[in-house]
Amino acid sequence: MPPVYDPPMGRIRLAPWLRRGLEAGLFSAVLALATVLTWRWDTVGEGLRALPPGLQGSVLMALPVLSIGVFAVAYPIGLVATRHDAILGGIAGFLVAADVVAIVTVVSGLRVVILDGSIVAVGLLAAVLALVPALAGLLASQLLSPVGFGRRAGGWAAIAAAIVATPILVLVVPLLA
Repeated sequence: MPPVYDPPMGRIRLAPWLRRGLEAGLFSAVLALATVLTWRWDTVGEGLRALPPGLQGSVLMALPVLSIGVFAVAYPIGLVATRHDAILGGIAGFLVAADVVAIVTVVSGLRVVILDGSIVAVGLLAAVLALVPALAGLLASQLLSPVGFGRRAGGWAAIAAAIVATPILVLVVPLLA
């Protein structure tokens, strides 16, 4: 029997939008978790924490919301080569970041009491607050840039998402405490 040629296994090649989305999502999740997990929370009960009132709560939620809602969307848009890749990369970046932060905070038991006594995982709260800025950034990148991808579109995405995230952090987060 003649010897069989077995070619070496090559690298797994991901689509550019998926690669950029994973990069942005994982880096954004690390940024968000760095703040959420290292913050000294006020304990309310068994495994429950309270969202600090006022500006302190806004500052606490600022990095998770901005990293999930702004960076995770703008980074893939700025680094891919087509409009299709920009849209899919921005969506993938947001979903990866939001999922990782939500899963880690659920597993670590970091739950916070908001509003009328509702109990929510901090990562889930950050992901919900970051949803509107992420959508605004994605829409701005496609509507305000002539090509819908590249550095200019990524810049528009970051600016629009940050502008939308600011009132959420300043007005909505203190209401949740």
